[in-house]
Amino acid sequence: MWDPQPDHAAAATLGDALRAAGYTGEAIETLLGEEGAAADAADVPVLERRLPATPTANAIRLLLLQRPLALGDAEAALGRDGVDAFVRLGFGLAHDGELAPRARIVPTEGVLLAFDGFSQGLEDPPGWVASFTPTAYWLASLTVRRRAERALDIGTGNGAHALLAARHAGHVVATDVNPRALAFTQISAALNGIDNVETRLGSLFEPVAGERFDLITCNAPYVISPERRWAYRDGGLEGDDFSRRVVGEAAAHLADGGFASVLVSWLAESPDDPDEHVERWLDGSGCDAWILGLSGADPLDHAAGWNDHLAASPDELGRAVDDWAGYLRTLGASWVSEGGVVLHRRPGRRHLVRADPVEEDDLEYAGEQLERVFAAFELIAEEGDGVVDRLRLRLADDARLIEEIDRDGDIRAATFRLEEGTWPELDVEPEVADVLLELGDGATLEEAVAATGRGEPDGLRGAVLDLLELGFFEIVSGRARGPRRRRRTRPSR
Repeated sequence: MWDPQPDHAAAATLGDALRAAGYTGEAIETLLGEEGAAADAADVPVLERRLPATPTANAIRLLLLQRPLALGDAEAALGRDGVDAFVRLGFGLAHDGELAPRARIVPTEGVLLAFDGFSQGLEDPPGWVASFTPTAYWLASLTVRRRAERALDIGTGNGAHALLAARHAGHVVATDVNPRALAFTQISAALNGIDNVETRLGSLFEPVAGERFDLITCNAPYVISPERRWAYRDGGLEGDDFSRRVVGEAAAHLADGGFASVLVSWLAESPDDPDEHVERWLDGSGCDAWILGLSGADPLDHAAGWNDHLAASPDELGRAVDDWAGYLRTLGASWVSEGGVVLHRRPGRRHLVRADPVEEDDLEYAGEQLERVFAAFELIAEEGDGVVDRLRLRLADDARLIEEIDRDGDIRAATFRLEEGTWPELDVEPEVADVLLELGDGATLEEAVAATGRGEPDGLRGAVLDLLELGFFEIVSGRARGPRRRRRTRPSR
């Protein structure tokens, strides 16, 4: 297996060459469509034939699709210095007038990310470094992007979350047990001209023992598995102990006021109470926490999903499913969840923990929603549910009320939906919805009830608390009421 060479000068030269070549996410989308950057090996034959014979398209062939180029075409795309830098990094071999790539570089979330070539399934070596995966997108979406002095990315892999944190943090530490991952992280930092990322070799939090951070991210290998095949997948501890350790140590390494976003997996005896394990891990953590279940499966589906690389061999797949499902049965598990835990450390007498399911296909950047959620958690935890009587609130810009109207023109159902972040929805009674709209325009609860002229409806306070905890409201106590904004959406009958 070849080794990437973290030559910072070469990486900086290659980054300049890629920018000069117009190698951007926008260029990929223009030439290959909005899913082009997520291409896998099976897509290459078709996508390659969609590309014209231009320097930018040739950069896409080489770096995204991992196709060899004639050396002259590579130099026309990247310049001679760019090609030399590509080879010095170990990313390609020049032989007999051709440049053959061994790694990929893909524009992702506004940065250039370097990592190993397309997965070969069972042929991937233990240290293989993956691309920007769907779970990496989950973590990027669930990270608060406020200014931080010190940030930490655990199990950094290709370094994506360290590089994203570097935009708003003074100094970032990226740890990984895989030296190959740290080499790619160093190269990716230099590709982007980022000089505030430090890499440290070691398992999880061991390289930062005794240190505190304002932001922690972690997408370490959390899969609950009886195997230890791949460093980027298998947790390596029994059951969900790996995830328990990540959650506990993230809380312990947060500075006061800091946020952590970690992706983990957890077991449950029943899908009817899927989050009890994580809630127990958070006892005494000193953090408010939001548990977000993004996917869940019974043991058979969990086993099949993580072994789909064996699909071409039904007998081998069947044996793996039996092994994995049997392992989960010995742990007493009938449900496996995967998702995120967002933590906010603060001093205080009480802390609030909430759990909600999220549709993974709905998830978008949730940073602003998370800021509102944790502001609400702190108020409710410290002052109790009665705090709603003293607050002035405003509905977030992307909050909407969807009402269903029957044939007589009466409202038969009302749903609040937040069209950002985790896209939560809350069904309420129509008379509750009327008060909530008043409340969301900056009224106090008493003023909002009075404005409707009908008294306080049943379920109002519970709905206010739910909407607060889900990030529908901004807390604007002490400010005057603003202009009324249109919030209702009424579908046709």
